[in-house]
Amino acid sequence: MNNTKNLILALLTAIIPVVAMPYDFKEGGLCFNFNADGKSVTLTYERLIMFAHDAPPPSEKGLIGDVVIPSKVQHDGKTYKVTAIDRETFMANSELKSVIIPNSVKTIGRGAFAQCFSLKNVVLPADLTEISDYMFVESHLTEITIPAKVKRIGEHAFNSSSLKSIAIPNSVTEIGKSAFSACRWMESATLGNSVKTIGEAAFSICPSLRSINLPASLCEIGEQAFFEGGMEAITIPAATTKIGSGAFIHCNNLATLQVDKSNKVYDSRNNCNAVIETATGTLVAGCNISVIPEGVTKIGSEAFYGHKGIYSLNLPSTVTEIGDKAFFYCDNLKEVNLPNSVTTIGERAFCGCDSLETVIIPNSVKRIGYSAFLHNKKLRSVTLGSAVTQIDAWAFKGLNNLKSFTTKIADAGTVKLGKDVFDEIDKQACTLYVPRGSAASYKAAPQWQDFKNIVEQ
Repeated sequence: MNNTKNLILALLTAIIPVVAMPYDFKEGGLCFNFNADGKSVTLTYERLIMFAHDAPPPSEKGLIGDVVIPSKVQHDGKTYKVTAIDRETFMANSELKSVIIPNSVKTIGRGAFAQCFSLKNVVLPADLTEISDYMFVESHLTEITIPAKVKRIGEHAFNSSSLKSIAIPNSVTEIGKSAFSACRWMESATLGNSVKTIGEAAFSICPSLRSINLPASLCEIGEQAFFEGGMEAITIPAATTKIGSGAFIHCNNLATLQVDKSNKVYDSRNNCNAVIETATGTLVAGCNISVIPEGVTKIGSEAFYGHKGIYSLNLPSTVTEIGDKAFFYCDNLKEVNLPNSVTTIGERAFCGCDSLETVIIPNSVKRIGYSAFLHNKKLRSVTLGSAVTQIDAWAFKGLNNLKSFTTKIADAGTVKLGKDVFDEIDKQACTLYVPRGSAASYKAAPQWQDFKNIVEQ
């Protein structure tokens, strides 16, 4: 059966002729498609649909070196205006060095110059209104001038490019998701006075980015917008009403983080160098030198994620909740003072805090989230308050150097344990201290009973 099938396929392949490329005509080595108006064309590229098995495939190298795209092209005695560049036209062209695009071009398709690793200079047309998604992703552009009519910078537009600076004109209202992500050599960004939205991870992984202005027009900052940015000072404008989770995580140079006093949604009360959601008292973003003020009720998700300049932590008595990943990988954090007001410690809240040696969880805490203290390598002593009713999976997993675990819970059977809460703890070397009269309940309870030394005190 298989031999017959293969024979049929071979015969079909042998008789299939070369099919025309999906462009209308070719002039001067360039491929074009007619537009609907019959008067203009779109620059496109050679794409093979199907060809005989013994026919050589067409060259996919495309245009190389320094390219000047014409504003008009003649074909069959007629002149056509070049008004567009098709999506992916120059994609992965490793020999393209520079491009001059005429002002006749109004639109440039998605990924038109993506992965052009040798591309260093581009002149964009004056009437362009959008930098499309992925247009210059992974190109080696070191500089570019954004035309004054562009309204949107697309998703991943300059991701992983070699830009050293960028000036966003006043016409732009939106900077898309990951638009300048991983521009590792970018030192400054100047945003025009109409930008309303900075998308998710728009300037993430830009460690050289020391200077950026957030214009008065800015309404929204996306999640992880400045993740691993090198900024030294940020002021949240009065118009900003939405800041995504982890917007400033791993910004270890950030010494000033303030909110405009006219902002009605966020504040930086008492010059705390943090961003607080006024209505809820949630601290949504902090930095290495933040001082958490009274009145804060929650440390928000990823608020201090990855900040390496935090060495000690004192939370005010108003805090009731520590959000997911709030202090995730603050690996220089040595001391934590949790007030007797905290009721919830979120998922991975202190995961990766490798310098912590002692943790005292107050009697107010009822729930400890998934992986809350996972893999804290130097943690030697944990004290668990009396009110805990739920400890989620892996909460204390991987505490290799833990020597004592003290619990004030009178009956181990009242605590709901997730999977492998104490996994990878040396239960021979670590002593479990329990309240007087409760040893029997711990010796009978799953996971607790794995500790070899259970001592009442």
